[in-house]
Amino acid sequence: MLERMNEYSICFVLLVCINFFDTLGHVTGSQSIHIRGIPVSKSPLYSPDRDFECLDGSLLIPFTYVNDDYCDCGDGSDEPGTAACRNGSFYCKNIGHRPTYIPSTWVNDGVCDCCDGSDEYSSSKQCGNNCHDLGREARLEAQKAEELKKEGNEIRLEMVAEGKQIKSDAQVHLMKLWVDYEEAVKTKKEKEILKKQAEEREAVALEKYKRVEPEQTTPEETTEEEEISQSEAEDYFKMLDSDSSGTITIAELQTRVTFDRDRDGSVSEEEAMFFLNNQKELSLQEFIETAWGNIKPFVMLEQGIFKHPGHKEEVEQQETQEDHHKEEQGAAEEEEAVDEAEGEGETEGEGETEGEDEKEAEELEPEVQYDEETQVLIDEATSARERYQEAEKAVNDLHTEIKRLEEKLERDYGREDEFISLDGECFEYTDLEYTYSLCLFGKASQRSKSGGNQVSLGNWNEWVGPQGNKYSKMKYDKGLTCWNGPARSTMVTLVCGKENKLVSVTEPSRCEYAMEFATPALCNPSTEPQDTHDEL
Repeated sequence: MLERMNEYSICFVLLVCINFFDTLGHVTGSQSIHIRGIPVSKSPLYSPDRDFECLDGSLLIPFTYVNDDYCDCGDGSDEPGTAACRNGSFYCKNIGHRPTYIPSTWVNDGVCDCCDGSDEYSSSKQCGNNCHDLGREARLEAQKAEELKKEGNEIRLEMVAEGKQIKSDAQVHLMKLWVDYEEAVKTKKEKEILKKQAEEREAVALEKYKRVEPEQTTPEETTEEEEISQSEAEDYFKMLDSDSSGTITIAELQTRVTFDRDRDGSVSEEEAMFFLNNQKELSLQEFIETAWGNIKPFVMLEQGIFKHPGHKEEVEQQETQEDHHKEEQGAAEEEEAVDEAEGEGETEGEGETEGEDEKEAEELEPEVQYDEETQVLIDEATSARERYQEAEKAVNDLHTEIKRLEEKLERDYGREDEFISLDGECFEYTDLEYTYSLCLFGKASQRSKSGGNQVSLGNWNEWVGPQGNKYSKMKYDKGLTCWNGPARSTMVTLVCGKENKLVSVTEPSRCEYAMEFATPALCNPSTEPQDTHDEL
């Protein structure tokens, strides 16, 4: 019994001594030491045989100053095991789990931050060591993640194969489109020549049927109107050119609800292309010459220049109600009011009849009757114009499809084109208030569950993941502008998953949204971030 007690006493004394020397940071005359708060890999930098040089090289101090609870080095490297330096860091060994660094200010603060409790070595806090339990849980989680990654990678390889096939098919289709486009351009030129010839014959034939043209506006009036219109166009161009680049782009038009022709809550690329005369961007002069004519009516509508057609009916309805109220005031007044109303009705009816007669007379004016030969030429010219318009539409449609396909082939779909099969695929996520939609390489949007229009949260821009894992984040920007705020934008974080799914949506900042999207395309073992620990 006494021998066992002596053994316990000796062990206790040894533990006290070890803790004492570890706290001091060195053992005199010993070459094999361990300094509290650093990993073993950094031990050579803390040698008791020489003065200590701050790790930033700023100062040389006696080794006895290391871990003496006084901060001497500007980088805090002389106090890795105390809370003396506010910018220092303390190394938790956490044997059985992951080692980690914590701020030096957390040392001996009464909170157990290291799972082995080593950060509270001289505080009153009694910390247990639960590193083995946490390590076991972490290993189980890592095992599940590894299994998920393995299963997801099998699907990813299928997506890679599908992506290569899609890209190959797109390249073949693009070559065919170019052949069709060149043929369509030739056809258009032929139709244009035939149209001009037919129109020349038509013009000659119609020369004898020409009437005296109405008086034209004076050149001065025309010039003044043109200057006003051009000034309006320039002002509106400057407002749309949000980045002051000197050009108007599709993305800039998509931030303006004015151009939402179908009133679905967002401006599609097709709608923007309509206003830009089927161009991706326009300079000021091009905007004035080709786009302003399409845009101006919508601007006038937005400014309230157009009046609601039902206004006159509302006035007439109100007058009818007033007349009905007067009729209830008495029999005599009723008869008198009816007589007056009938008299006025007859007068107004006569006026309307006369106006309608004049209008009908104008409409019934005999149209110009062309002789048979002239009518044939007119019909030929009309038919030539229609055929030319069809040829021109075919050229424009092919050009649009070629541009769309070229953009698709130039777009970055990942290291092995694993994301190409997701282009255009849309996924939804619903919370208590909204239903969110994410269309890969398209747009992000939301709509209220209670109804209303769809609101654009941004259009696809680029990959913004960190170095080495670029394809883990997608940026969507230039969405619908918030009231009194910025244009909406969305950051999409991609994670490994066995299926493509929109997992969550939040709004961490006003008009800035965060989405998490799970996809097998990210289950790539070669791009998985590796843990870089000093030791285990």
